[in-house]
Amino acid sequence: MRYKVSAVLGVIACFASATAGGADAPSFDCGKVASEAEMTVCSSPALAALDRELARVYGLAQDGAADAERRQWLKETQRGWIKGRDECWKSDLGLAPCVANEYAFRIDEIRREFADARSGEGASSGPFAYACEGVGALVSAGFLNTPDPSVVLRWRDRAVVLPRVPSASGSRYESADWGEGTIVFWLKGDGATLSTATEETLACREDPTG
Repeated sequence: MRYKVSAVLGVIACFASATAGGADAPSFDCGKVASEAEMTVCSSPALAALDRELARVYGLAQDGAADAERRQWLKETQRGWIKGRDECWKSDLGLAPCVANEYAFRIDEIRREFADARSGEGASSGPFAYACEGVGALVSAGFLNTPDPSVVLRWRDRAVVLPRVPSASGSRYESADWGEGTIVFWLKGDGATLSTATEETLACREDPTG
C-alpha cells in the first residue's frame, strides 16, 4: 500500500512530539504504548487533549472521593474503560472515532458521578440539564471543548456523542452515526433544540434544578 510522504511524516512528527512529552502529548508515555488505541491517541492532538482532560477529571475524582469504596469503584471502572477503549479496533465507526467517543463518555460519566471532578478549569463542562418538550425526562448535556468539540447527551435510556459542526449561529452538534438517523442538538442563546429521527424538533431550556 502506498502512502503520501507528507502524510507519513506528519504522523511521525506527531508521534515524536507526543513521545517527547510535548504540548500535544497525552497523559501516558507514548514510548510505551500497549494498544492500537493508545498509538492512535499519541498520533492525534485532538485525542491527546481528550486523554489529558480525562486524566485531570479522574485525578480530581480520586482525590475527592469520600470513602475507599468510591475510590475502588473509580479504579475498577477505569480499568474496564481502558479495556473497552482498546477494543475500538473492532468498531464499525473506525478506530479514531470510537476512541474519541469512549473518552467523551468516560469524562462525562466521571463528572456526573463525582462533584469534585467538576471543579477547576479544564476542557470539559457540565453536565447541564435541559428540559425538552415532549421528552418526559431531563436531557443531560456534557460538553467537551477540545480541538474537536463535542457534546455527550443522555436522556431516558439513550446516550450519544455529537461532534460540533459549522453553524451560522449558535453551537450545533450533529451526528448520524447512532443507527437511528441524524440527531441534532442546537444551542442558541439561552435555549436549545433537540431533533432525532423519531421525534420532531423539540424546544429545550436549561433547567437549573436538574
